[in-house]
Amino acid sequence: MYAQLGNIRFDLITYFNGFDEAKSYTFAEHARIEKKPRLQYTGESLEELNIKLNFHSSFCNPETEIEKLKTLANTHQPQPFILGNGKYIGTYVMQEISSTLEQSDKQGNIISIQTQLKLKEWTGQIKADARPKQGLKTR
Repeated sequence: MYAQLGNIRFDLITYFNGFDEAKSYTFAEHARIEKKPRLQYTGESLEELNIKLNFHSSFCNPETEIEKLKTLANTHQPQPFILGNGKYIGTYVMQEISSTLEQSDKQGNIISIQTQLKLKEWTGQIKADARPKQGLKTR
């Protein structure tokens, strides 16, 4: 396994085609009379990740794999992103899924498709799992 987002695992040989990371910093601009404005550092922006994935019918069902990603995105919940070596990258929400059909058969079945995920860092609280309460019963 190369990485995992939530419950979806990615294998390097079969899926990952690229991984881009962007980090930016925010500055407020303060106007001054008859002078150039001054900048004031206000903090870091949220980190963004772009992941490029290739799905090919020789190693998976491309439509099924894209549907898994869409299902995860439709939860609108933050997901942990972990590398295969166990390194925790952070928690992210899926902002965008885009796909480019590269190859199909005569009937329109997908043979090869490239998909790109745009993830944005999540800094809020993650909802706890809804587990049944154990112990004393209350009325």
